[in-house]
Amino acid sequence: MFLFFAGILGAYAFWVYLRIELAVPATRRLAVVRALILALVLLLLFDPRLPFDATGAGSAPWVLLDASMSMTVEGLEGSSPKEVAAERAAELETEGWEVFRFGNGDLTRQVNDKQRASEGLISELAPSLQLAAESGAKEVRVLSDLRFTDLVAIQSTLDVIPVAVQFEDLSQVARNFGIARFSLSDVLNRDDSPVAEIEIFGGNSGDSVTVEIFEEDREVAQVRVLAPGPGLRSTGTVRLPQAAESGHLRYIARIADEEQVDDAFPSDNEAVTYADIGYPSGALVLVSAVPDWEPRYLLPVLEKVTGLPSVGYLRVGPDRFVRLGWGSELGIADSSTVKRAATEAALLVLHGLAADADSWITEIAGGRGQRLVLPLDSEGARAVGLETGDPISGEWYASPDVPTSPIAGALAGVNIQGLPPLSRAMVPSDPVLLPPLQIQLRGAGSPESAFALIERPGGRVAVALASHFWRWAARENGHEPYRRIWSGIADWLLAGEEVIAAEPRPTVWVTSRGQKIGWSLGGDSSSVHLEIRSGTEIVTDTILVGGGEAMTRSLDPGLYTYTLVSESDDTVGAGRFDVSGMSLEMLPVPKMPELSPGSLGLLGKTEDSGRPLRTYPWVYLLIMALLCGEWIVRRRTGLR
Repeated sequence: MFLFFAGILGAYAFWVYLRIELAVPATRRLAVVRALILALVLLLLFDPRLPFDATGAGSAPWVLLDASMSMTVEGLEGSSPKEVAAERAAELETEGWEVFRFGNGDLTRQVNDKQRASEGLISELAPSLQLAAESGAKEVRVLSDLRFTDLVAIQSTLDVIPVAVQFEDLSQVARNFGIARFSLSDVLNRDDSPVAEIEIFGGNSGDSVTVEIFEEDREVAQVRVLAPGPGLRSTGTVRLPQAAESGHLRYIARIADEEQVDDAFPSDNEAVTYADIGYPSGALVLVSAVPDWEPRYLLPVLEKVTGLPSVGYLRVGPDRFVRLGWGSELGIADSSTVKRAATEAALLVLHGLAADADSWITEIAGGRGQRLVLPLDSEGARAVGLETGDPISGEWYASPDVPTSPIAGALAGVNIQGLPPLSRAMVPSDPVLLPPLQIQLRGAGSPESAFALIERPGGRVAVALASHFWRWAARENGHEPYRRIWSGIADWLLAGEEVIAAEPRPTVWVTSRGQKIGWSLGGDSSSVHLEIRSGTEIVTDTILVGGGEAMTRSLDPGLYTYTLVSESDDTVGAGRFDVSGMSLEMLPVPKMPELSPGSLGLLGKTEDSGRPLRTYPWVYLLIMALLCGEWIVRRRTGLR
């Protein structure tokens, strides 16, 4: 097959030089060079395996040493897989094997015996097997406790790579309980009781484990959870007592000390989370009267761009609302609770407002304060004083021309062409003088405004005159336009109001071990000075540029405090966050992957395998040299 295609490409090269190009003395030699270049590129596409490396010698066999945290577990016999693996790797190294450590999908060569073999957070083997195959390894020995998180990917890789793979099981029998997840529901009123949900894994089926829950440094509850057994999870729920104070509180779930006596892996015995107790007056509140995708995308965007604490409610029945958020945070609220939150909101978002809306929702829509309204029909728009026609069905596309408006700056440089269409557009009875965004029916009709910005004595109101903006957020090319349009609307609504500033802060209050720290820095581009402390020690001291999000280096597990100072030396943000020490390394049960028939057939016959051609640098250097040589000769002979 290769010779057939190579012949076609060679004939094409000679045809070009003999029939198309000008006749020069070096025509045939240039045709040969062009044919050789095309043949080499074709050979790279076929990617044959060469049974020798760059020096002509066979590739050394590889040892893949598991460098994940679970290798540090001491079994009932007293030894750990890490110690056994280190001894075995040293033994194989003396026999000519090359030792590499894997973990988190990374692959690094072991330089000396003092390297830590327990820094990986998860045991991902498949990427390392693929790299070993591409590097020409003919035989691979895996030293691991077999707690792989990518077992399916490993099986798929073993089925396709022509490498002899053997596994040495170093797992130890050990007793371990762990916390897989800990979450706490926020509560709107301090008098309400938060609900904690704890997910436990490990142990022996039929046993139980006691988990202590602390509010700040005060123990507030204990919950007894049934052990699910190896590789499984079980969940316990407990209603905590009323918080001692309102605010952003830190909660810790910890396996009781008496349960940790024989625990072989302490890194999964504690989990941290934060909860907002008693939302302050002046929060971001979203109330949705109809099921729709819009609140799911809109609430997180508004929370980020405004910096306000947020809460969302979805109406599910008469006098029944469910909290918007993670499954662990969902809870039923009555209309009085939602009404109280909406009344005290600094920015109230009303979604799905229509003729059949509850009377109290319609009343609040026309009340004092800043309102963002996404009505379902003309009656919903009339509730805030805007007269419109009935919704017009069809596909309404955003006009690529951004008109002059109070939010034009937020849309500067954003490409809104090619975005998914909106629907159910409503045309105001009085034309909007400064439309923030224009839409056209089927992309060719007369332009109509997608929003109405209303100034009134009781506060500003923004009304969305079309539906299904969430379609933008669901597309990759629509993420930025979606964020910009709502950021501009929110900035206009809150301009000049005495509301909580968009305070720079961490994007999450509990960062996973090994992850970089993300920061949300508000809407402007001014720089801030960030200082992070662990106790009294400064661990990060840097400058961040605002206008979006930024990242700082990962930190060791623990509690940290941060301070953000503006260019004018004003403190614009301060607080605390955690880097979680929790690890799920012990959750997967040890399981030996099934070797493919191809791998079994390769054992003892590795001399027939080789290294893929694409992994040799000399092939690419040769192609570049031939291309440069052809170009030089063409120019010197007058060809272009």
